[in-house]
Amino acid sequence: MARKKLKGIIKRISGKNTVAVEVVRVFHHPRYRKRILTSKVYLVHVADGDAPVGKSVTIEESRPISKTKRWVVVELDGKPVGEVKEVSEVKKVKEVKKSPKPKTVGKRGRSTK
Repeated sequence: MARKKLKGIIKRISGKNTVAVEVVRVFHHPRYRKRILTSKVYLVHVADGDAPVGKSVTIEESRPISKTKRWVVVELDGKPVGEVKEVSEVKKVKEVKKSPKPKTVGKRGRSTK
C-alpha cells in the first residue's frame, strides 16, 4: 500500500529535528453540502533540522519515530529534501602507537610520572 502524502505549512519548530506542520483539508458537509475547512497539526521529522517557519512542505507517512512523530518531510518548497544519510562512510581513525613509558617508583611504592 502506498504511503500517504500531505501538503502543509510549517507553523513552529518543536525541537532539534521536529517541526509542526499544519495541513488544511476541505470537505463538504454530508447533509448541507457546504464546504468546510479544517486543519490539523502534525509533528514531523526533518532530517537536516533546517526548515524555516512559513515554508510549504510535503510530508509522508513513516514508521513511528517517537511517541508522537509518524511523518517525515519529503519536499521543502517543492525541492526534495536529502534522504537520511546512513552511516556507510566510516571515517578511518589513525591510531598512533605509543611506546610504553617506563614507570618510576617513588619512596612509598607509588608510581610517579
